[in-house]
Amino acid sequence: MCARMKQTKMWTYIFVTLLTLQSQCSACEVLRRYRLISNESLTLLLQMGADHPTQRVPFPGSLYKYMDNAKVEDQVRFLTLTLDHIIDLMDAKEQMSSVKWNPKTVDNFLNVLHRQSSDLKECAARYQKASHTSYERRIKRHFKVLKKILKKKEYSAWAWEQIRRAVRSHLQRMDIMTSNAKTLLRL
Repeated sequence: MCARMKQTKMWTYIFVTLLTLQSQCSACEVLRRYRLISNESLTLLLQMGADHPTQRVPFPGSLYKYMDNAKVEDQVRFLTLTLDHIIDLMDAKEQMSSVKWNPKTVDNFLNVLHRQSSDLKECAARYQKASHTSYERRIKRHFKVLKKILKKKEYSAWAWEQIRRAVRSHLQRMDIMTSNAKTLLRL
């Protein structure tokens, strides 16, 4: 009976190890593809607009530094959450009448972001659900500020260009975070 219990424990350990590796491999696949899709979204974002305004908008650089030291699963959740906020911010076609962006390019940009978000959500679902964390509140607050900038400037072309610049900064910084996560996973 003792040998049988040891064998059962051993198989349980092997099974759990394989499940863990499988979820990491899935995360690895999403993170491997991330740079390619990210480059596509950045290219579309650049095609959308004109010159960036010289005035900077708030950017949560300290939050990204904090997330660089977080667990990979938290980084994946953060990436997903940030993408969802970017999608919500940029999917305001009715308020984009002041900008001369090609609507087809904006749609393509949003489709690429949705694809990225979907892939990351699939990856995040493999990890254990985390409790409400401070980075969720902080990134939500940041995007509220960006929405206030748009509203205060009455959705002007200048305000949208500021937002486009902020989104570009987010996408570039998210690309760096993904590279760091791949390093943590030893890809």
